[in-house]
Amino acid sequence: MNDENPKSQPYSQSLGLVQEIQPPEVEQPNVENTSPGKPAARILKKPLWPVMTLAMLVLAGFTSWKIYHGLQQPSSPETVETRPTRLPVRVTYAKKSLAQAWVFDEGISLPVQLRVLNFYADGDITYVAKNNGVALKEGDFVSRGQLLATVDDRRQTSSMVTSEADIQVAINERDQSQASVLQAKAELAKAESDLALAQTEYRRYQSLFEQGAVSASSRDVYRNRVDQAQAAFKIAQQTITSAEDNVRVAESSIQSAQARRTSTAVDLEDTQLMSPIDGVIAYINIREGEYWSSQYLSTNTPQDLIETAPIVVVDPSSYEVELEIQADDANAVRSGQRAYVVLEEALSAAQASGTNQQNLLEIAKQRGSEGRVFAISPSQTPGSRGTKIVIRDFQQVRNLKVGARAYVWIETEAKQDATVLPLGSVLARGQHFFAFVVNQADGTVQQRQVTPGIEGLAGIEILAGVEPGELVVTDGQNRLVDGTPVEIINQEAVK
Repeated sequence: MNDENPKSQPYSQSLGLVQEIQPPEVEQPNVENTSPGKPAARILKKPLWPVMTLAMLVLAGFTSWKIYHGLQQPSSPETVETRPTRLPVRVTYAKKSLAQAWVFDEGISLPVQLRVLNFYADGDITYVAKNNGVALKEGDFVSRGQLLATVDDRRQTSSMVTSEADIQVAINERDQSQASVLQAKAELAKAESDLALAQTEYRRYQSLFEQGAVSASSRDVYRNRVDQAQAAFKIAQQTITSAEDNVRVAESSIQSAQARRTSTAVDLEDTQLMSPIDGVIAYINIREGEYWSSQYLSTNTPQDLIETAPIVVVDPSSYEVELEIQADDANAVRSGQRAYVVLEEALSAAQASGTNQQNLLEIAKQRGSEGRVFAISPSQTPGSRGTKIVIRDFQQVRNLKVGARAYVWIETEAKQDATVLPLGSVLARGQHFFAFVVNQADGTVQQRQVTPGIEGLAGIEILAGVEPGELVVTDGQNRLVDGTPVEIINQEAVK
């Protein structure tokens, strides 16, 4: 080993250094078994340099990654602190508009002139009026005093004929009594004349008797004539009195017969239905040949009444709507206030789709009728403790029907140029009300106490706390506090 070429020692030292660096699995070559020194060195030198270079590159890459990661690690907290989390909200501008307060309830649509016609006698329906040859039906126009229907009236007609005959008999008796009075008065005048003549002759014979010219018997003859004339005069007076009594009796008989005729006429009217007004048939629940009984009429509710009455006639030119509202709401209602009325059926589709009260009111304005509060009952109903309200004076009657259910909105208060916010933008906390106003400079919100005014269907008047043009949170404010950063998600809508 000591005889080896010295030139190979540097290579051996180099190999030893390489062995320390290389992984354990690299096998060292056996220098002793290698005959010439130079060839052995060439064999080891060729595969070790690439391995060493690769190891150095891996080590450098790992070191660079650690340095980069160490530099990046501290910057993360600074980023979180400079960009705080913003809560998403929806906003709108406070604006000047009309503030309105409304009272809503349901009512019944009825004509101002509605006449329920009912038979007050039971029997078969013998007549129903015809319009152009067709039996009377709903929607037909009728005139005042027109006979519309009758039930069997034979008994009432017979009684009417009898009453008329009785009146005629009484009239004849009165005429005879009046003639007797005239005759008695004539007899009385003759008796009075005879009495005067008898008295004159008696006085003349009395004077002759006193002179002795005639006898007492002759004088007594004329005195008897006076007595007879006086008796005839009294009889004539009694005859007049009796004849006048007969006249009065005849007059009473006439009045009694007329009363019976009137009663019979009422009974006859009970069998007839006559239109009391010029109007339209709203309901007709009878047919010719059917039997009618007064027990068929139901008066439990107004709707039951008009649906069971034989005929209902209305004046289509004037309607009213009756409703009953709670006492608290009624305190704000005054005569003359504006009201919108629309039939329930006109809003059924909108209600089914979940339309809110404000949109329903807009539909009522378009499809319904605008009227005024006509009457407010001073009393409350015992059961529901409600107040009866009547709406009339409609500018235009649209689609109102007799007995139909209607929705009514009454405008109880209105104010022009009020600062108005959507209802959802105002929060109640205890006895106070708050709104969140966005500071557009830094994107934070300010919690402000506000004073509410008129509360409508979609908005509320703000008397103090928010000015027109300020940006107010309408959705998402439940998570906010004063100074919270926010992100406006409807930015385009409020531009």
